[in-house]
Amino acid sequence: MLFAATSWFAFNGLVNEINLQWGEQFAERQVLFDKHRTLSPLIREIHLARQMAAEPAIIQMALHEDNSEIKRQALKVMESYRFNFRDHSYFAAFAASGNYYFNDASGKYSDKQYRYTLSPKDKSDYWFYATVKNGMDYQVNIDPDNHLDVVKVWINVLIKDGDKVLGVLGTGIDLTEFLKESVGINQSGVENFFIDQNMAIQLSTDTRLIDYASIAKTTGERIKIDVLLKNPDDLERVSNTAEILKSNNGVSTLWVNYRGEKYLLCMAYLPEVGWYDLTLIDEKSLMLLHGFSRLPVLFGALFLMALLLLNFFFHRWVLRPVQILKASTEEIQHGHYNISPPLVGTGEIAALSNSFKKMVEFIRQSNAELERKVAARTEELHHLTEIDPLTGLLNRRGMIDRFDKEISRYTRQAGSLGLLLLDLDHFKHVNDTHGHSVGDLALCATANILQSTKRKYDHAGRWGGEEFLLLLPDCTEVDLLSIAERIRLSIQALQIDTGHNTLSFTVSIGAHYSSTPQTMDAMLHQVDRALYAAKDAGRNCVKLAGKQT
Repeated sequence: MLFAATSWFAFNGLVNEINLQWGEQFAERQVLFDKHRTLSPLIREIHLARQMAAEPAIIQMALHEDNSEIKRQALKVMESYRFNFRDHSYFAAFAASGNYYFNDASGKYSDKQYRYTLSPKDKSDYWFYATVKNGMDYQVNIDPDNHLDVVKVWINVLIKDGDKVLGVLGTGIDLTEFLKESVGINQSGVENFFIDQNMAIQLSTDTRLIDYASIAKTTGERIKIDVLLKNPDDLERVSNTAEILKSNNGVSTLWVNYRGEKYLLCMAYLPEVGWYDLTLIDEKSLMLLHGFSRLPVLFGALFLMALLLLNFFFHRWVLRPVQILKASTEEIQHGHYNISPPLVGTGEIAALSNSFKKMVEFIRQSNAELERKVAARTEELHHLTEIDPLTGLLNRRGMIDRFDKEISRYTRQAGSLGLLLLDLDHFKHVNDTHGHSVGDLALCATANILQSTKRKYDHAGRWGGEEFLLLLPDCTEVDLLSIAERIRLSIQALQIDTGHNTLSFTVSIGAHYSSTPQTMDAMLHQVDRALYAAKDAGRNCVKLAGKQT
């Protein structure tokens, strides 16, 4: 009996230690996974909203909202961002007027984005004044908009001119959809919550517990975690842990009483949004091993056999599967998500092993999807850095890149390369007389002619101001001059309606043809000289470097 009792206590201690270590490791993995899953959609929306808030047109509208042209340009910029946001919606509210602008995914409010005027006396508008007063560059706020009859996770970004706050803009994510992605894990024995630095509940599967519009509430009005944790000692330990996590940005676990039962609470801080991720896991869900309490009785009855069988079966059923699972968790902890955890053990361990395998597969798929989205976004941003936003042609950077590639190619293949440099004649006079908006129309019309005239493998770009560059690989000198002349005649024939009269203009073109390898600087120097020759010859003509045309 003494041996059986000693064995029972020793066995229970070992099982509890394994359960505790496994539970804490599982909880830490779970909270890190939830943190990553929740932050991913928010970080992208915050970055895009901050980029939108820095747009000069929007800042100008905040300063001069009564100017219809400035307002039109700013709303145009806002609409261009709308389709980049995940929810295809945006809002903007300005401090000077209190005017609130909004458009949704369906474009319901296109051309009538102004929705209403905020009032400091209207409680539903307190979020705006609290956000402006707070002064943080951006915040995440869950709030029902009573005016628009929508409930969203709002990304609020300040519009600033220096240190002066001009307003708030941002976008929203549908709350129901966001809850599914963040806390809607549907895992038995596991519950997720997100709280802010005031311990107010921001995300929960039970929407009744969410503290909507926290920023506009007093401390006494907020729904805090004391509705979840009733024990004052637990609340104090959670508060202390939150302060520690805020400074070291790590992960902590502690046992708490939740709904009358013992739960393992795992916490992590999300500095990007100022929230804490709270994952509560039922103690029973963390029991890796249980149901072996009868083994000590067998030890007492069959002492020798029990020892031998225990050594064999405990190693086969428990230790070896746990070691395999532990090795797999360590591999995953080091970022090796491509491993495929084996199915090991029997009974609950087999079920746990299967669940672990599914979890790893989900993480792998999530990482792959995230990497795909990041790669696509990176490619999109790289593309945007090479395109002139006004004309849609390559910008100077894009043209230099194509120039380098074509020079390398025709150097290897002993080909030829033609270059046209165009400058709109008296373009400053066009801007000064008709305004920059008409000048922009002239630039766009020129770009359209270049696009329609060039061959499909030629490269056209806006070189700067009113200058355009056309790169023609594998062309003859005759082709080069023929294309240049067609462009000159097409531009000369343009008639642009300015609203008051009709504008026409001409172009001077410098051409350079190279059948032997030359450097980019040498070719640009030659074509530039040809352009100056065209201007000296009275403009509205084509000059070939080294020849009269």
